[in-house]
Amino acid sequence: MSQPVARLLCVGTYERDYPRNALTIAALRRAGYDVEEIHVPVFERTRDKTGGFLRPGSLARLGARLLWAYARLALRLIRRLPDADAVIFGYIGQGDMLALGPLARLRGRPVVFNPLVTLTDTLVEDRGLVRAGTLAARAIAALDWAALRFADLILVDTPQNGDYLVDRFGVSPARIAVVPVGADDRLFHPREIVTPPSGPLRMLFYGKYTPLHGVSTIVEAAALLRGEDVRFEMIGVGQLVAETRAMAERLGLDSIEFRDWVPFTELPERIAAADVVLGIFGDTDKAARVVPNKVFQAMAMGAAIVTRDGPAIREVLQHDVSALLVPAGDPSALADAIRALRDPERRRTLGAGARAAFLATGSIDALAARLSDMLSPVLARRAGRSVVREREA
Repeated sequence: MSQPVARLLCVGTYERDYPRNALTIAALRRAGYDVEEIHVPVFERTRDKTGGFLRPGSLARLGARLLWAYARLALRLIRRLPDADAVIFGYIGQGDMLALGPLARLRGRPVVFNPLVTLTDTLVEDRGLVRAGTLAARAIAALDWAALRFADLILVDTPQNGDYLVDRFGVSPARIAVVPVGADDRLFHPREIVTPPSGPLRMLFYGKYTPLHGVSTIVEAAALLRGEDVRFEMIGVGQLVAETRAMAERLGLDSIEFRDWVPFTELPERIAAADVVLGIFGDTDKAARVVPNKVFQAMAMGAAIVTRDGPAIREVLQHDVSALLVPAGDPSALADAIRALRDPERRRTLGAGARAAFLATGSIDALAARLSDMLSPVLARRAGRSVVREREA
């Protein structure tokens, strides 16, 4: 007799289209789970969550939207909980955990938290938008701590980020499961694009211009490559975009083309049109602990990749086999790596290695298998408790 399909509720104000959330849901469905989304959009209204987004007026409006969203979500969650086997909260989900997590716990449903990052790591320690040691920083840490305490299982993207939760917030390692961010291989997959047989070496960077990305390293490398027929396309907006553009202008660089956001569905076309995809080069602690979305997306497409070395990246990529890995914050090393990739055969070899690494670690099938392994014990404990209650009744 076949086992009944577990029913999972993905609940909250999470960014529905953010890759971590969308991929997790797609992978859970690929693994055979019955997944229902109970979602109210809140954070989708603002792409760049820095600067003005953190001003008191903006935060007050956000708070009002969240309260209204939680009232609607709570009613829907209460109706659907009797049929659920577990409840999952995604990114950005600290508030969701505190507002809605107790409802799931009161009904005895396991709570899975898929935060991707903590607010402390992002706002205080990496981006420096909130000064460490202040009342605001302590309040953010308390929010993270409480949200993490509510979870039966916490999904992290790298072992290093799991260690961070253990060291920074005292989370038990037994409640942590590593599931890479991966990429949607229904959209990001190898494709041919007609390119001229000669011309400049085309570099692609896209991202949110946070300290983690180390965009100044890219600009300094471009200055070192001045006159060597290398072109850079840099796509995105964010915390350091104005500073980065000003730096390029000050250095008199005409080899960099800055572009604002392009639609997500157009990113594969930009990756395919590039000779090399640039990852991250920041020297922050967080940068050493992550493998960003864009690296997995480039891996999925079999692109030649250059990114910073570090313990997290070594979990999925091998230097000179599936990517070129350079020291963090080192423009000279980045420039040398770019020069090495003038060789088309070397780019093809690295791209093939990256694609193979992706299929093993970051495809929807790979994520589905990983999530199933991580959730099975949690759901088994839930099933065991249900049997006990039935027998006692």
